[in-house]
Order: sequence, then structure tokens, then C-alpha cells
Amino acid sequence: MTTPEHSTTWHDARYDMPVSRQLERYNELAAKDASARARVELVERGVYDPARHGADDRPPLTVAEHIELLALAESIARTVRHPSNVHHALLAGVTWADIARIMATDEPTVRRAYRQWADDQYDIHRHFPDRGLTADEHAAATARAANGG
Repeated sequence: MTTPEHSTTWHDARYDMPVSRQLERYNELAAKDASARARVELVERGVYDPARHGADDRPPLTVAEHIELLALAESIARTVRHPSNVHHALLAGVTWADIARIMATDEPTVRRAYRQWADDQYDIHRHFPDRGLTADEHAAATARAANGG
């Protein structure tokens, strides 16, 4: 798999590489940024010591790298915060109250988002029968969102 030099939108980052690679690249850029910022701060405080802190140059992130860092952060967040995680948690017995608390919101908000996800999954299934939620699964999800169980 080839990866682009810089992902410029969360969508580019999402489709150009798997989330594991996104995390690696994000960590690489974040570490580079933190290192460059730390060196600047040490120099500004007058305590920078090349023997102790390293003599190598630590250039700041470029504009393109900052854009890539933001795009990766958004893509990672959208991937790991996927609504299907709520679905699987509900099927495992997690309560709406627990989900709302974990997501720092209220139950009606998470129920609405779940219902929208279920509707979208059912629409996908109608166009691609091997994907999404079947009519029965959609009915169960809709009932789950309405009844809380």
C-alpha cells in the first residue's frame, strides 16, 4: 500500500491508509511537533544544553504537516468513535445511561444518533443486500432506540 506524502482532509487520511497506520503517522508527527516545541522552550528559558538535550536540529512542523496532523486526528476520531460501537455495546448489554455518561451527553441524544445510524444502515442494505442492517435488524434497532433495551 502506498501512502500519500500528506493527507489534506480527514477523508483522504481515512481512505489512504488503515487506522493503525494513521495512528503511527499521527504519533510520528505529534512527537516531532512536541520535540521541536520543547527545544524552542528550552532555548527561550536559556537552559538548552546540546550535550544534555541533543544537538540535532528539530525543525517545527511544516504547514503541510500541521494539516496532515489535523486530518489524521479527525480521521482517527471518526473511525474509533464509529456509531457501530454503540450498536455492539447495546447488544452486549450496555445501558443507554452508561452510553450517555461515557459520551458525556444525554440519553435522547445518543438514542437519536443510534436511530439515525440504524436508518442509514437499513438504507445501505436496501441498495447492497450483503451490507448494513436487514429489515428485522433495523426493526430491532429501532425498538431498542425507542424502548431503551
